[in-house]
Parts: sequence; C-alpha cells; structure tokens
Amino acid sequence: DLTIFIFYTQNKMIGILSSTSASELLTQVTIFVLYVIILTFVLRYLWNNVLVDHITILRRVDSLLNTFLLALGIAMFRL
Repeated sequence: DLTIFIFYTQNKMIGILSSTSASELLTQVTIFVLYVIILTFVLRYLWNNVLVDHITILRRVDSLLNTFLLALGIAMFRL
C-alpha cells in the first residue's frame, strides 16, 4: 500500500537524519535506496500486469524511471 510506503519513507528519513556515525548513515541510506528500487520493480509489475489489463485507458510503463516518477506522483497526490 502506498500509505505504508509514505510512512516507511518518513521513518527512514528520520533515521537517516538522526544517524550518529558515518557507518550508520551509510547503512540507513543503503536500506532506503534498496527499498525504493524494490518498490519500483513491484509497482511496475503490478501496473503492467494487473491494472493495464483491467482498466482500458491505462498504458504500460516502459522504463523504470517512468515507474519511479509514477510512484512519486501517486505519493504526492495522496499527501
């Protein structure tokens, strides 16, 4: 769910900002980046294989950049 993504992202950003050492900061940033990459792949799969098949006005997403921007746009719309 996108709401979970937003809250998780906010918690990770707080974790990144409150890091006390360089290694902790690097760990927090790495986890956050991996989470965003995995979420982008999952969103692309769900968009292309579920939503496009059932909602006729939607088109397939061709690149991961477009998928990331789609996720960002949905997250901003929900705020």
